[in-house]
Order: sequence, then C-alpha cells, then structure tokens
Amino acid sequence: MDALKVVEKFGANYVLYELVGVVNSYTLDELKGKVYTIVVDSNLVLDLSSVEAIDSAGVGLIMGGFNEAEEFDHRLYIMNPSPVVRQALDDTGFSDTFYFIHSVTEVI
Repeated sequence: MDALKVVEKFGANYVLYELVGVVNSYTLDELKGKVYTIVVDSNLVLDLSSVEAIDSAGVGLIMGGFNEAEEFDHRLYIMNPSPVVRQALDDTGFSDTFYFIHSVTEVI
C-alpha cells in the first residue's frame, strides 16, 4: 500500500512540509487540506527530495497550491525535488514557472 509521511516545520516566513513516500490520489487527502489552508496565510515549502513516486493528482495539487498561493501574495516553493518529481513537473511544461530552491534560506 502506498504511504505518504508529512513532517511539518515552521520558519519565520514559511511552513515547511517534508514529504516522504508516494504522492498520489490515494495519499493526498490530508495533505491537500493543509496545502490550501497554509498558502492563504504563509509561504509554503515542499521538500520533495524523498518522494518516490508522484501521479497526476500529486502534480495537480502542486500546481493548484502554487496558483492559490499567488492569489494571496504568497509563494509555494519546491525544494530539492527527487528525479521522479522533477520529471513529472517538467512533463507539465510549466516547470519554469515554479519556484525551485535548494534551501529554506532562499525563501523570501
């Protein structure tokens, strides 16, 4: 069975979610609510370095969260995406619009 672990950490001007495991339609329920709640009030950093697989629902959540954050003058940052995540985002054709970072020190 697919599993997703989410570790939540707080910074001065952001919330960090470290995602470990599989991001797909079966594992997104809890994360989806959190993403859309956080981006209203804060920047969100998704550490995707330990994501083993992602499907179109996972990519859709990232894109939707990104757009929602922009509406509230916040940003959704993608930190250190794993190769499978990077490929999935590149396949959308929109990867040049995302904010990719290597460290939370890059959050503005």
